[in-house]
Amino acid sequence: MHADILRLDSALCVPSEKEQRRLAVLDSYCLLDSQPDALCDLVTDLAARLFQTEIALVSLVAENRQWFKSRHGLQAQSTPRSQSFCSHVIEQDQVMVVLDACQDPRFADNPLVTGEPGIRFYAGASLQTREGLYLGTLCVIGKSPRQQFSDEEAATLQRLAAIVMARLEILRDASYVDSLTSLPNRSRLVGDLQTLRSVDGRLDKLTAVAVEVCEHVYLADMIKALGWDYVEGFLIEAKERLRQALGGIALYRIGTTSFAYLERRDVWQAQAEQIKEAFAATVAYQGIPHHLDISVGIVPMSQCADDNELVPALLTAIDVARECGSLQCHYEQPLGRMQKHSFELLSAIPGALLATDELWLEFQPKVALMSGQCAGVEALLRWRHPVHGPISPGLFIPLAEKTALIRQVTLWVLQHGIEQAAAWMRQGRAIAVAINVSARDFDNDDLVHALATQLQRHRLPAGLIEIEFTESAMSKNPEKLYGKIQEIKRLGVKVAIDDFGAGFSNLSYLKNIPADYLKIDQSFIRTMESNYSDQQIVPSMIHLGQKLGFAVVAEGLETEKCRRILQHLGCEYGQGYGIARPMAAADTWDWIAARD
Repeated sequence: MHADILRLDSALCVPSEKEQRRLAVLDSYCLLDSQPDALCDLVTDLAARLFQTEIALVSLVAENRQWFKSRHGLQAQSTPRSQSFCSHVIEQDQVMVVLDACQDPRFADNPLVTGEPGIRFYAGASLQTREGLYLGTLCVIGKSPRQQFSDEEAATLQRLAAIVMARLEILRDASYVDSLTSLPNRSRLVGDLQTLRSVDGRLDKLTAVAVEVCEHVYLADMIKALGWDYVEGFLIEAKERLRQALGGIALYRIGTTSFAYLERRDVWQAQAEQIKEAFAATVAYQGIPHHLDISVGIVPMSQCADDNELVPALLTAIDVARECGSLQCHYEQPLGRMQKHSFELLSAIPGALLATDELWLEFQPKVALMSGQCAGVEALLRWRHPVHGPISPGLFIPLAEKTALIRQVTLWVLQHGIEQAAAWMRQGRAIAVAINVSARDFDNDDLVHALATQLQRHRLPAGLIEIEFTESAMSKNPEKLYGKIQEIKRLGVKVAIDDFGAGFSNLSYLKNIPADYLKIDQSFIRTMESNYSDQQIVPSMIHLGQKLGFAVVAEGLETEKCRRILQHLGCEYGQGYGIARPMAAADTWDWIAARD
């Protein structure tokens, strides 16, 4: 009767609560449609030999089918659950034996009996989990009926099924347990959520909390100084500190330095305070103390409809907390939408580079402050997305710089910037064009090769092109940067250090860079008229740059008064809205012509 009800529930697509839990646990093992397993195959081969049957199977009973993790003597990888003998086995504790399927009213009309593979004899033992749920069976199938199947044979089949189940548990643990800390991993967290949801439905009363025990930069420095073996021991020590603070709450490892747990939404705040107090003291390992700057990310489950989005949401909340300099950050849907928007933009960049109407350059003039004459222009990339409209370069350029896409973007600007300089040259005016590059552009030879190729192709004097890079490029690999700059200089191309003062301002790097221009960051120039500190800093910057052999450019020049101050200080060049806004190529030509 119970099996009939089960089949009726399945037909109506309304599994019972117990069946929903069983299916959720089966799904958590990630076995369906997985690769063959050698040990399971050995067991089915052994079972077929022991019981002298044509077929032996490790069968997993899913919602609408039974799928064979291992099969001996059968071609089919799965069969419909409605035809499954094994779906009857998972409803009972003992081995189910069908001596002659043609004489059994449950199976006499079954297509697997009346057709291929022609089942007459069947014996199946359940695969029982630690939680007491049945995932499927180990079964043996014969094409001839039998007179008996002894208790000893049934016990042997059960022992073989126990071996298979032990193997499946090992496979699950290998996929769901973190090898270093022995904690359940992020996949297990998602699986446990799915199991909870199958039992309780909505999880709105729960909050997920992630704790990053130290910054990635701190960990990287520790690896360099002390090695991976030490760091692994340190992470285990930090994990123990966290476990002690949480008591008996289940903890998951979701990243190199990140752990997570689930708690009721009305008590997580108190626990966060306990964690904060626990890590206020140093964490010592092998006699070396570490004062850890932890970060906490909070994701109410009401904000996370898809369980697979939980871990990314937790890591996002941690990152935002780090960036904001706060201990903790609540994840809300806008953060998720922001990530999705960023992904959409990054995904769209390759297409934009190939399109003819999405990307274009605008040019902002740079003038000599003493004469007022145009000394060149800076090429600035613009993007109009077909769906989102105009995208600020302040948004998509930093995104691209986090990936290898920035190299493609730079090469696009380089090509079109040189093309425009060559076009102006043909029209009778030599206009120097400055092109911005990122630290990643110095990682290989693409930039230098592209520069040489484009200059030769357009027969453009190399001195009409200027490469601008920021101070951050100097800190990454200064020796490599020096070599690349020398190669660029040998082509005859000018070089400028951009946004000086906004980055590292490391003078040991600066004194060795063979650049032509030093561009003072606009944050100092815009407030120079009213800010006393800037009034002291800017003259020093100008003097320093000139002493080191650079021509100095002031960015962010917006007023006539500021222009006069800079002129009085001896600054050679200025650039900013007070001179001209970025403009199209044709307007740039007209602006320079009128200026001359």
